[in-house]
Amino acid sequence: MKSSVMKVAFSLLATPVLLSAISFHVHAQDTPAGAWAGTWKFNPEKSKFPGNPPQADQVTIDPDGTISVQETNSTGKQSSWSYKPVQGKAVPVVGHGDNVTVIATKVNPWKTTQVWDYNGRAAKSYATLSKDGKTQTFHMSGTDKDGKPFTELVVFEKQ
Repeated sequence: MKSSVMKVAFSLLATPVLLSAISFHVHAQDTPAGAWAGTWKFNPEKSKFPGNPPQADQVTIDPDGTISVQETNSTGKQSSWSYKPVQGKAVPVVGHGDNVTVIATKVNPWKTTQVWDYNGRAAKSYATLSKDGKTQTFHMSGTDKDGKPFTELVVFEKQ
């Protein structure tokens, strides 16, 4: 009987400690960008786009994880958009159209995955970071605004 009471008491005390440890671990993963932080420019020779490639594509990842993108499309139109990922939660993508969200997940220090929602149109992507931290490769697939499937590969080099 004494052993049962001790097990229950330990379970009641251990559960909140374990839950706070898990919460701290997940929260700690959301915030810092680590080796991903910095300014990245795309390499047009190594990248593959479903249509005409952009003239410029630059990504800045702040130490807190905020991602800002500055693009110049193939016709010269400039745009910029940004978001601050929160591990496993949908966040708004500011400046990328109405009702655009992304769910980002850090798989490990060298890989992230994203699930995009473009006003009900889904796309998936993943990014990998080279072991030397100098190259980021971004893969995306989904359905374009005309309902046609697409894939994209963008290779970024750290500046």
